[in-house]
Amino acid sequence: MNTLLDRFTDDLLPGNDHWPAATEIEVGAAMQHLASTDSEQKSLFYRLLDFLENHKERPALAEILEAKDSELFGFAKVLAFEAYYIHPKVREVVASRSMYANRSPQPAGFPVVTRRVIPWNEDEILWRSDGTERSNEVLIEQKKDPKKTWTVEEIRQWRR
Repeated sequence: MNTLLDRFTDDLLPGNDHWPAATEIEVGAAMQHLASTDSEQKSLFYRLLDFLENHKERPALAEILEAKDSELFGFAKVLAFEAYYIHPKVREVVASRSMYANRSPQPAGFPVVTRRVIPWNEDEILWRSDGTERSNEVLIEQKKDPKKTWTVEEIRQWRR
């Protein structure tokens, strides 16, 4: 696999007496495999490789990536952790240290969430009036701008 990716994953998951290092269980190869299942993840993975190549002379690649491109770092970290924790050797350590069964978290594992998250009300109004005055006021507010994604602060400021 890519030696720069190995450096990056060992920065994140160096291992110790109990836990295997990322390179010991080929986390980089597993990351590439996981990313290959989705075009956006594949694109982000290749962006990660480009970043590592452009910063190969510097130590602490993970720290540099986090400082320069936190979004890409977040993706890479979650992908690396997913690749690490699905490995049977790591699951065995988890089982021996925690009483958790040595099995995959789900049949397909947990998917990596990419950058694009669709707001819950992007396509239509999903609020349903329950017949109360308050509910009707909220519905009126949402009908004014159906594509608006409400912040927690805005919701808290609705009249009570």
